[in-house]
Amino acid sequence: MASMSHLFVAAFVGIAMHHGLFIHGEWHIQAPHILVSHLLCFSFLVVRIDTAWPLILSYLLALFSSITIYRLFFHRLGHFPGPFWARVTKVWHAWKSRNRQNHFLLADLHRRYGDFVRTGPSEVTVFHPDVFMSVDGPNTQCIKSEWYDLLHPEKALVTARTKDAHAPRRRQWNRGFTPKALNQYQDRILPIIDQLDHCIQSDIAAGQASEVTDLFYWLGFDRMGDFIFCETFDMLAKKRWNHIIVLLQRALSILGPLGPVPWLVHIAFKLLPRVWIIKDWFDMVAWCEGRLQKRMQIPIDPSVTPDVAHYLIQDARENTSTESWLVGDSILAIVAGSEPTAVALMALFYELGKSPQYADIIFEELQDVDIRDGRELLRRCPNMEAAILEILRLYPALPTGGNRKTSKEGIYIGGTFIPPETTVVAPRFSISRREDCFEEAEKFIPERWTTRPEMVRNRAAYTPFGTGHHSCLGRAVAMNDMMLVTARLLRQYRIRFPPGETGESVWRDWKDQFTSNPGRLKLIFELRKD
Repeated sequence: MASMSHLFVAAFVGIAMHHGLFIHGEWHIQAPHILVSHLLCFSFLVVRIDTAWPLILSYLLALFSSITIYRLFFHRLGHFPGPFWARVTKVWHAWKSRNRQNHFLLADLHRRYGDFVRTGPSEVTVFHPDVFMSVDGPNTQCIKSEWYDLLHPEKALVTARTKDAHAPRRRQWNRGFTPKALNQYQDRILPIIDQLDHCIQSDIAAGQASEVTDLFYWLGFDRMGDFIFCETFDMLAKKRWNHIIVLLQRALSILGPLGPVPWLVHIAFKLLPRVWIIKDWFDMVAWCEGRLQKRMQIPIDPSVTPDVAHYLIQDARENTSTESWLVGDSILAIVAGSEPTAVALMALFYELGKSPQYADIIFEELQDVDIRDGRELLRRCPNMEAAILEILRLYPALPTGGNRKTSKEGIYIGGTFIPPETTVVAPRFSISRREDCFEEAEKFIPERWTTRPEMVRNRAAYTPFGTGHHSCLGRAVAMNDMMLVTARLLRQYRIRFPPGETGESVWRDWKDQFTSNPGRLKLIFELRKD
């Protein structure tokens, strides 16, 4: 039996580890090493000392008791309201969001606790519309949160946490979004839209409803495959999912339940065997790396306007230190470029199915417009643009993602001080549905962006493409793609839900896995005879 003095020493070591080490800085990347080192130490003690287990239990009890007491009674965020267990551990949040509907969970917390809610030991979820400018505006000192180390040691533009790392990489991306390059991107999506149209016509000929969810995802991923690798995934042409995209979506599903606990993701990726979802992730990364190598072998055609991938590959050839960014950036481009566009189109056609009068309004303004020219559509189709803007408000691409971390000085948001080194969550899903920011905020009303501007009460709450130097680089491409697809389909077809269906699964089964993932949508397309 271990003596009381030995037990006290073990307890003292546990408390010292908390106050002398773990309470300072970030430890999520080191989580696998911390776990392994503890297991090795415990194993050594068990082998060498007969009374090791009481010592180990005393150490662990003291360590976790110290952490719990500090977080409950002495933490700098102690005055913020929130669920009891959220104050103790983010594992609570991971459990609560296990169904991947974190956006609904946070909306409920907003109703219960107000605009500033403590949703983690060192995390505050802010529902105030000023949060976007405060954490991403030109004068902010905030950085991206620990979540963005997900790809570590791989790098990507979206995961660059500091301005010093982000700015040089963004400059490389900017080179691929010149007006001339945007024209080329439009030319490259038109054949893909033709394939989408052919799939719909095949469904009409077969007398069946179209699986709109599949069609829009196939379009988005085919578009990004061409964008990054100079070859599509051929999903629209073959009318089936590509195996690598299936792997990608399964791998990304881990971001729903484990998003709140990035340290657990690092443990899983580093220590667990590569099976199931973890295997999917690494297989997908290896596939992207192989495709990039293939793309790098394609000779440069001087007659073709360089695209984003061209500049990123050129930079990697000239500066070997940036080679490590290529795989991460390719994953970023495929996910960030495919899923948000597909999600917005699904949500748009779901709302148009519920409110067909808006589809008719858009159809009328499409007369005598070149539906293969995105710039003309933007100039001459304000109602279609308004419908897309409204969809981006109601169905944000990042419902709750985009966490930031305050500097050592902290920040003020809406008159409330957020202490230093605090993770700030700004859930667009809830903020863009605030009644004090948007009249009849839960309803799809495109007129708020055209003839009824008074319905937008606080424009600060609307940031579908982000703010400042973290804003979406592909905004123009995404808007152009959505306009072209919407124009083609509404010009040719009427849409309605199949008999007995209302499309409600789009909302009911909407998943939040960093990016939006709505439920299934089926529609019947009918050729217009107008």
